[in-house]
Amino acid sequence: MIRLRELERVRLRDGVLVQGLPGIGLAGKLAVDYIVRELRLQKVAEAHIDGLMVHSNVAVFVDSEAILRLPTYDFYLFQGKQRDAIFLTAPAQPVAWTQFEVAEHVLDYFQSIGGIEVVGVCGTTMGEEEGVYFAAASVETREELLKLGFKPSPGGVITGACGLVPALASLRGMKAYVLMGFVSQPELDPVAAKHLVQALCRILEMQVDTRNLDALIEEARRREREMAEALKEETKGRREEAPPFYV
Repeated sequence: MIRLRELERVRLRDGVLVQGLPGIGLAGKLAVDYIVRELRLQKVAEAHIDGLMVHSNVAVFVDSEAILRLPTYDFYLFQGKQRDAIFLTAPAQPVAWTQFEVAEHVLDYFQSIGGIEVVGVCGTTMGEEEGVYFAAASVETREELLKLGFKPSPGGVITGACGLVPALASLRGMKAYVLMGFVSQPELDPVAAKHLVQALCRILEMQVDTRNLDALIEEARRREREMAEALKEETKGRREEAPPFYV
């Protein structure tokens, strides 16, 4: 069962849906969460979804005030100079057998408030260098994204809601595409998230301060250096303790 509750009724101007859910490198979710936090966007709707499981199990959150909170799909409003956007984020993706139903409910709501364009943002390991890759639902959209300097995906499969929601949106006649930040590690990848934030700023004509994201990137790199140094020292110690015939 899916229960969507509008906290405020809105009407979008040439509305864009930007969906960033957990996935590889958490690139898409981190990008959307960062924009929501930095711009202090207002939540205008939330959806309770039976198939939204955290850590692969049924779970609820307990906040700092010891209050139970169900995991939800959260919709945030961005009002631009020329057009508006809804940023969608959640703590988890729906289980596989509910993905289509959830996607259709999201699109029903989005179109009811004036939505015409859908963007999925996520991470990808397909590629050769840092940056933003794309997969478009039409040749026209592909050409637009190429002109913006994004790289075409070399091919493959996009799993989960990141690809499904744009694909279903295209069947409804909406402009739809996926933006993928190149991920160099399966863990949290703030570099990929920053590339996605910058890409969305160009598309939506937003201004987002990325200094806090830069600090997160530097912290991640510092930890990588420390781990590499610790591994080097451990390996060196093992070699010194090895017998003479050890190779």
